[in-house]
Amino acid sequence: MSWSRILLIILLVTPIVLGFAGSVSTLHGSSSGVIVIKGPTPIMEGEAKGPEDITVMNEYIAVAFGISTTPPWGIPPGHIIDLAPVAPGASDVLAQFSLPLNDWGNWATITSFQIVENSSTRAIIVALGQWKGLTVNYTYILESGKPYLKAIITVTNNDTVSYSNHIMGPAISLKRGWAYAPGFGTGRITTSPKTNYGISEDWVAAYHEDYVLGLYSPGYTHIALHSSFADTFYQVTLNPGESRVFEAYLIAFPEGDLCKVAETVQTVKEGGLGSINGVAMTSKGDPLVKGVVMVESNGKPYCWGLVKNGSYSINLPAPGSYSVFALAKAHAPGTRQNITVAPGEALELNFTDVIPPGRVVLTVFRNDTGEPTDARILVSGGYVPPVMYLAVTTVYTDVYNVGLAIIDLAPGTYNLTIDKGAGFITTAKTISVTVASEQVVEANVTVEILFKPSDEGWYMVDLHHHSDWMDGRTPPHLLVAAQLASGVDFVFVSDHDYVGNCPVIQAIAQARNVPFICGVEISPDWAHFNVYPVVNASKLVYRGTMREIITAARAAGAIVVRANHPYIGGLFIAQEMNNIPGGYYEDWDAAELGPWGTNAQKTLTKMFSLWDLNIRKYLTAGSDVHDVIMQTYTGKPRVVAYLPNGPHPVSLALAEKYGRTFISYGPFIFSNPLPGSTIGVASLSENITLKVKLFSVLGLSKIEVYGKGGRIIQTIPLGSAVSKTLEITVPASMATNGTESGYIVLIAYDASNNRAINNPIWVDLNTQPVTTTITETVTNTQTVTITNTVTDTLTATATVTKTITEATTYSTTLTTTEISETTKTTTYTFTSTYTTEKVLTQTDYVITGVTAVVFLAIGLGLSRLLFKR
Repeated sequence: MSWSRILLIILLVTPIVLGFAGSVSTLHGSSSGVIVIKGPTPIMEGEAKGPEDITVMNEYIAVAFGISTTPPWGIPPGHIIDLAPVAPGASDVLAQFSLPLNDWGNWATITSFQIVENSSTRAIIVALGQWKGLTVNYTYILESGKPYLKAIITVTNNDTVSYSNHIMGPAISLKRGWAYAPGFGTGRITTSPKTNYGISEDWVAAYHEDYVLGLYSPGYTHIALHSSFADTFYQVTLNPGESRVFEAYLIAFPEGDLCKVAETVQTVKEGGLGSINGVAMTSKGDPLVKGVVMVESNGKPYCWGLVKNGSYSINLPAPGSYSVFALAKAHAPGTRQNITVAPGEALELNFTDVIPPGRVVLTVFRNDTGEPTDARILVSGGYVPPVMYLAVTTVYTDVYNVGLAIIDLAPGTYNLTIDKGAGFITTAKTISVTVASEQVVEANVTVEILFKPSDEGWYMVDLHHHSDWMDGRTPPHLLVAAQLASGVDFVFVSDHDYVGNCPVIQAIAQARNVPFICGVEISPDWAHFNVYPVVNASKLVYRGTMREIITAARAAGAIVVRANHPYIGGLFIAQEMNNIPGGYYEDWDAAELGPWGTNAQKTLTKMFSLWDLNIRKYLTAGSDVHDVIMQTYTGKPRVVAYLPNGPHPVSLALAEKYGRTFISYGPFIFSNPLPGSTIGVASLSENITLKVKLFSVLGLSKIEVYGKGGRIIQTIPLGSAVSKTLEITVPASMATNGTESGYIVLIAYDASNNRAINNPIWVDLNTQPVTTTITETVTNTQTVTITNTVTDTLTATATVTKTITEATTYSTTLTTTEISETTKTTTYTFTSTYTTEKVLTQTDYVITGVTAVVFLAIGLGLSRLLFKR
């Protein structure tokens, strides 16, 4: 058992104290009844972090209202923006709950918000809102002992005109997981009558393996559904003076068991319940350790209950007729059994023929070396279970047996798409395979490496990535596998307020001979910061003023302080809301661009405004992936840094600090002069010449040249060439907008509109460049014991033990041209020692049937690095 798993077990038996100042509330079930909290929400990863926000919780469910925190998508303040089941380690799963008044995009503006009852047995919150001539009264009721929040929403037409055929009703949007409607499943429906899709129930659900969120809207008639939202609507006409009352129930449990929602809804309706229970086994007689019993109604998916260690028990609405079968990940379903259950009846129903998987043994090679390589494999086709977390959709090659992926699949035909930095250094390759139960299919695939940025002295990294701490769902070995599959040159981790996984991940990275960077995402309730490298974690502080947090990070060794997602609960929004404890503090280095969208564009626009003031902060990037199975975009976007002396963590940090980087969503843009450097001109009448190399595996589209003011100076079409070398001439007067200083920023696009954005090349008038020399000295002393035990039930047992002890001193010099009055020399000296015991898996596979591999990993000596949020 890995050390991260031991930590998880500890967490599961220890109440998790939620991170907000002055409160002892937890998301761990207790007998404390109902609690109402004003201020930053205790819900982990919740967005309601303002001083006036309200969280209400009982033993089952916690919800937060954004009062001083603005909800997403233009929803006015005063609506629900966070929800979590009350359980150890539970995090926010909800982006919003509201009642659109004429389909999506139309909400009431809340004019008053009151807590009218607050006791340990019940809380009642009443809000009033207005939209056009409609007055909306929201009454929220949370009672002790009930796994749901009840909302009663009354809409009254106080206008002199009728509101005809409005589509209005309760709507939820998810942060993660899938939305589901019984009778339909998971999929996409534009706003339509629910009967058109076979939906007969009055509830929908959102789910993942670790939670289920039900929305019960009695009598709803229309639905809009997507994997990330479910809107339960009614077609409503309100004449002057008329009212309409809507009821909604938000139901939460900490496991992905949808039959719990069906049971709760039936209880609310005061209907009868029957039960089924029994065992679930494969056709070989093996118990299903983990799976589901799927319940269908009228031949369509209805709900599912959980199988644990071969047994299950489910309560179902009764009387009712159902078709039931058992299922597990990568297995094909067994025989359906038709049943009728009466109220109060308990039926024993056993399943003994769930079909075991077949197996694909895939080895991925790279064309340039002929060696095996890391890759991400996306699986499509074949049998797709109604339960999406049982679907095999994403697989990574083994982090130790490089290039090898063992993929168990239900019998069928599949497409496997092999991704090794696809869109950056390769294009994806797809093969088709057909597998039968207990059959092993072997396949070899070679990916073509089309470009190596390191040949140009540039190296790539994803500087925002989570492992399996807090809301992270990625075990350390999968973090390394995913990052190497994305083609980056460093392994990086940044968990929330925690560095305990750094030694574990470092040991894996060292075994793969890849540089590792220990970062941390410092996560106060007003903004998040990634800081790296972390050398002395004991000096970090996770709460306090901006100055205190950053000063401590510097003391811990951090060369770079990054403002994460600045417009999503981050620095820029906190600054604009005047919500920074102790006030703004200047000593940060870079602002993050995440997956491209509105907030990334806002961040870029903000940075242009800072550059206009000659404030030399820089762009950085990271994917912010928490779950590499569900979020398959590790490494997009990424930082590409100029490191002439090779990929070392300190070299990278210094390159980012001084802007020798660009951000890539696919293309590459290499400029001379380098980004972050300064060009001196004698007069504004001079022209500046840039030499630029461009590359994109998808073909280049255009390059834009920006100057001061964030203005586009030139747009140069590039056709569809994969590579291009240009000389770009920019008048100094346009780069500076006629002032004494300015900048040039280049943005290149590929054929799919992915972009690369270089950091500014500064332009100063009447100055002379001097040389800045940055000298790095880094000493790493490391002892790693690597023990590998692999048991192949069909072949043999191999054990490999290797001890590596090394002390390496890195000393590199980065010389750059800067505008300055004097030559500056900065020396960074760090010493870090980790002693770690780590299991590696190395074996030769001889495939003669279904192979079972057991990985045993014990990490010791890490407790000194544990930090509570």
